[in-house]
Amino acid sequence: MDKQNIIGRSIESSMELIVPEQNFIRENIRGYVDEFFQTHELFPPVAYDRLLDISFTILVSQQWDEKYLAYTMVCCGNAIWRKVIGTIPYNRRVLILPQCLRNSRLCMADHDEFGLFCHDCGNCTIPEIINEAELLGYIVLVTEGTTITSKLIESGTIDGVIGIGCMESLQKIFVSINKYTIPGIGIPLLTCGCNDTIADLDWIRREMHYIFKDPSIRLLNLKEMKNKTTALFNETKVSRLMGTQKNHVQKIAREYILSGGQRIRPLLTVLTYESIQPHPDPDISDLLALCVECFHKASLIHDDIEDNDQVRNGKETLHTRYDIPIAINTGDYLIGEGYRLIAESGLSPDTIRESVKIISRGHKNLTIGQGNELIAVKNKEILSLSEILDVFVNKTAAAFNVSLLLGAIVGGANEELLNSLDKFSIAVGIAYQLNDDLTDFGGNNGDIANRKLSVLLSMLADKLPQEEKCKLQKACELNDNSTVLEYIERYRIKKETEDLMMTYIQKATSSLESIPNPGLKIALHEVLGKMFKLVY
Repeated sequence: MDKQNIIGRSIESSMELIVPEQNFIRENIRGYVDEFFQTHELFPPVAYDRLLDISFTILVSQQWDEKYLAYTMVCCGNAIWRKVIGTIPYNRRVLILPQCLRNSRLCMADHDEFGLFCHDCGNCTIPEIINEAELLGYIVLVTEGTTITSKLIESGTIDGVIGIGCMESLQKIFVSINKYTIPGIGIPLLTCGCNDTIADLDWIRREMHYIFKDPSIRLLNLKEMKNKTTALFNETKVSRLMGTQKNHVQKIAREYILSGGQRIRPLLTVLTYESIQPHPDPDISDLLALCVECFHKASLIHDDIEDNDQVRNGKETLHTRYDIPIAINTGDYLIGEGYRLIAESGLSPDTIRESVKIISRGHKNLTIGQGNELIAVKNKEILSLSEILDVFVNKTAAAFNVSLLLGAIVGGANEELLNSLDKFSIAVGIAYQLNDDLTDFGGNNGDIANRKLSVLLSMLADKLPQEEKCKLQKACELNDNSTVLEYIERYRIKKETEDLMMTYIQKATSSLESIPNPGLKIALHEVLGKMFKLVY
């Protein structure tokens, strides 16, 4: 059996998508796969290529026909996710049925935006499944395609999916589930053809009723976590932690903390803390979130001054409103407030020491990255690719690093988990900055037009012979953007930057493989999917 040929066909989506006709073959494959993962337990999610490799190995070891590889993959994916699905309450699961299960001649159902609206006429198996699932508490959809499912996944309304469909549909649903890392079980139809199809009702019932109680598997709903973190930043809660406003400095700092933002960094801190700590303390969660936001907001104030930016996210920057000296002082105040929050947190001395070590290291790295960028801009220098990636590691990745590791340390993470999170933060920080540069380039060529550093310039300079590199340097010094853009187009730098970003997204994904905490692993995969939803 030619492994490379079969796997190559799978990647190109030309692999045979066949469900075994005989029930004993289906049961044999499902049964063996379930037994296999009893002794070879994997923490989901598992990347597609690894799932494919495991499925192929099982297929060969059991001498099954290669045409059943796709079916074996479905069974492997189900076995990996089943325990996680089993911990999710029925009312947080959605059951997706295909419209092709209906009796095409006798069906009286109407359709709405969510799909088929069953009239319970009894002419097919759909009402039987719907009634049983809804009695358990499931959300049930009879629909084609993945649009509605994707919207439910993104909305945070559901935590798990059980989907019935043809093999092609299950592959499409897998893409959406894998992107947003929603636990999913797929049950292939026994017949296909998009009309009057047949499903294995016993298999559906087994998966539908499955319950698994394991306190070590605690799933965190990302939308609820984000709402909870964002809700912290109101006058009452912030005043409880920062104290009353006694002077103008505190008033301006408080105003800036409450001025809005995505709150990604405090979310990551709360996420790691609450997924690791068996009994998370809400007061500690709030304190950590505010601490991280103080450091982040201070860095924004200083960054806006150093870059001479007048506007951030459509709002006047602090130094534009209050003048530079007051803005610098406000940033310094927020840094001190961040350290105070940790020092007076009531955590153990060891935890406080390790927390301060992480924060101070991040603070130092941020100034190194920002300093190298400022010097390069002052000297009108185009950094090499390795140099600018080093800036990204010290500057952008440092903020993610502090956010993740602070929550993990306070939550009680071991050294192995801290190392995994460290690698993840570096990879996601670089990918985030690459995406930011691409977004600027795709808009008004922002970074290039303003002669700030851009990874596109660095990648371009690394490719050019010395004579052409001198011309590029001159064009940048003269703000000759048309020449710069012509070079970027000619050497296909945008595509190379996109490829590099995907490389780092994959590195971020790979760094999560060794995390044994399913809740944290799933949540960080979901963060990654949402952060890079346009490209990932």
